[in-house]
Amino acid sequence: MIWVKKDSSGGSGGFTLVEVLAALVILGIIFTGIVAVFPQMTLFNKVTEAKLDTMNLARQEIAEVTARDNWIKQLQPIPVNPTPADSAAGVPDHLSEAKITGVMTGEGYALTGTTTDYFRYQKDDGYRFEADVYAKCVLYSDSAIDLTDAETSSTGACAEREMKKLYKVHLKVYKEAASNPGTYQLSSETFSYIAYTALPPAPVAAPAPSGGG
Repeated sequence: MIWVKKDSSGGSGGFTLVEVLAALVILGIIFTGIVAVFPQMTLFNKVTEAKLDTMNLARQEIAEVTARDNWIKQLQPIPVNPTPADSAAGVPDHLSEAKITGVMTGEGYALTGTTTDYFRYQKDDGYRFEADVYAKCVLYSDSAIDLTDAETSSTGACAEREMKKLYKVHLKVYKEAASNPGTYQLSSETFSYIAYTALPPAPVAAPAPSGGG
């Protein structure tokens, strides 16, 4: 029996047993809900932290893959009687599979597949990185050179004579599943472009005048 104290005005100043029990039940429900939320919040924070880590990793990796110095062709002066190799070295060209593979190999990637649209490369370095480098270029600027029919069908939207061409890169980062080693789950992805740039030939220094006597 809960003792109820009456105040001077004749009202009761305490709580009945039913009220006390009801309050305890309500508090128990609230406390149980709060306790249940903590593990979920911890898991959510871990997932969010891992997601942010792989997002930053993806940005860093794609910056290294698309770094300007990797994708430059320094044009060479074409001699008076050029060989085919001389002619090829002196003019802009489209980004070839051989050139892409050479750069990607230097970044630790291996070619794992090709389609009509892209070349796929992969490397494992704590995470699994998968990079799709698209085969067709897109315009760098509105001042584009007209395409030939052959170029339109095979190389994308930019002519071979363009000095700068853009090639799309789609990078995905996979994380190995802790519960199933050898199985990878997509954790983050990002896009960027390779700016394949042909630099004009360096000026040829004039021969030094011979000394006169």
